[in-house]
Amino acid sequence: MLLFKRIALGLIILSLAAGVWGLFTLLTKGMASTDMSSIVPWGLWMGMYVFFASTAAGMFVISSLDLLFKVKAFAGTGKIFVLASFASLSASLVFILANEGRPERFWHVFIYPNFDSVLTWSVWIYTAVAIATIILLIVLFMPDRRLPFRKGPLVKGMMILGFPIVVLAAGAVGFTLSTQSSHAFWNVGLFPVLFPIFGLSAGFGLSRVLVALFGDKTNPNYPKLTKTMAISTVLLLLAGLYIIGSVLLVGGYFAPPETTAAANYIISGPYWYGFWIIQIGLGAIVPIIILTRIIFQPTMNKKPAWAITAGLLVLLGAAVARLNFIIPAQVVAWSDFEATPFTSERLIAAYTPSLAEWTLAIGITALFVLLFYVTARKMRLIPINNKDGGPA
Repeated sequence: MLLFKRIALGLIILSLAAGVWGLFTLLTKGMASTDMSSIVPWGLWMGMYVFFASTAAGMFVISSLDLLFKVKAFAGTGKIFVLASFASLSASLVFILANEGRPERFWHVFIYPNFDSVLTWSVWIYTAVAIATIILLIVLFMPDRRLPFRKGPLVKGMMILGFPIVVLAAGAVGFTLSTQSSHAFWNVGLFPVLFPIFGLSAGFGLSRVLVALFGDKTNPNYPKLTKTMAISTVLLLLAGLYIIGSVLLVGGYFAPPETTAAANYIISGPYWYGFWIIQIGLGAIVPIIILTRIIFQPTMNKKPAWAITAGLLVLLGAAVARLNFIIPAQVVAWSDFEATPFTSERLIAAYTPSLAEWTLAIGITALFVLLFYVTARKMRLIPINNKDGGPA
């Protein structure tokens, strides 16, 4: 375990150093340091924003199994899961700011909102989730003696109010994409359903990593908790595979040319391996195999490396899935501009994240992983104590 901690610390330090270089490059060269263009304005950072935002929503829903629904197997996990949700949401907000050419104008969407735009609603919903999560964290960690009423009913009431907002947030990006008529591949009703499933599966992947790393293996609830999480993750991955298959099947055979082009770009384009090997193979099939073995061979719970591997692969697959469903639809939209007389060096019908984009993405991820770990230690959430049912 000591060796593992040293390796993890070394990776965090290297990642933060890379992130500093990426940030410096962005500040000195601006958006010219990226490979984004007028054709592909949403690249790696937008994909990471969607990944972290939907994972945050998924983690919030999973925390409700303890804090709201009082599921015995999840007893005592609510606090650390809410903290992980907030860390993931905070990371997503940093990514969306990095993706904007003028991030200092973020407040315009609040002062001059256009409620005819689904994107405006998406921003407002995620802001509401952030505020609700902050208030919930304050209440969860505030000493009982400072509250004029019992903490348990207050937390339950807040979870009841926040739950529908988070459910909306989980599908907000799907709604935003599906209403973009300029990109036919996105303009389907399945997207608002697909993204919440992605978020929940990523949430269970992250929670599986946290429980495997910091859970109390001697606790009687531990085997039931890990089995429940494994079953839930497998079912969500299977549901995700079914919907992905439906989207690509319809897009590949019975759809407008642009939709078919985007589907073919994902399946057999220059980054086909991102879909078949990483998203489907490593991100879904391998975790399903590992988690199925954990379900039917409880002794594997004594080897947390299996659960950690499965969880990290689910997260990797979920992150790549966001890129696969965001970038190709923009690349193939080039055909709409070919017939116009307008020319510009920014009209590039291709996209590969630049080194600055990769390094900043790695650095931001490492920063919030470190902040989460330090905060969880400070708040004594590690090791996870699932002997009690949270605030009473």
